[in-house]
Amino acid sequence: MKYPKSFFGAPLLVMAVAALAVVAVISIFPQNAKAADVLAQTQIATAPPAFLRLEVKSNCSGNGAVFKVTNRGGKWPRTGFLKLYYADDKTLIGQRRLRLAGNQRVSFVVKDKIAAGRPVAVWVEPGWYEREFEFDAALRC
Repeated sequence: MKYPKSFFGAPLLVMAVAALAVVAVISIFPQNAKAADVLAQTQIATAPPAFLRLEVKSNCSGNGAVFKVTNRGGKWPRTGFLKLYYADDKTLIGQRRLRLAGNQRVSFVVKDKIAAGRPVAVWVEPGWYEREFEFDAALRC
């Protein structure tokens, strides 16, 4: 079988690109960096797992603030926490443990008596994946 001349150049191109990537990684980290430090820095850039895809909707009703949290990913491997905060000073109001199946939805109401005119917010903290603290939804009714 005859191969075109460009066919033989492709592996060399791939090897050259890989070598440049290694040089770039080596130049990013100082020579005295330990392997654990390098590993810890590379884990910061990892994407969230496919099963951690949330949809959080909020609206005001006659009773107070309504939050609807839907898991748009797969079944969670372990439990997590649904945490409720006062959004203005990030004070924890309460929390519940939960483990969501795929496309499962949980809804809850923060009554006006509890909110007391302050903005309330919800944050889902998975127990198996560390994510940055940022409210998933906040609302003032």
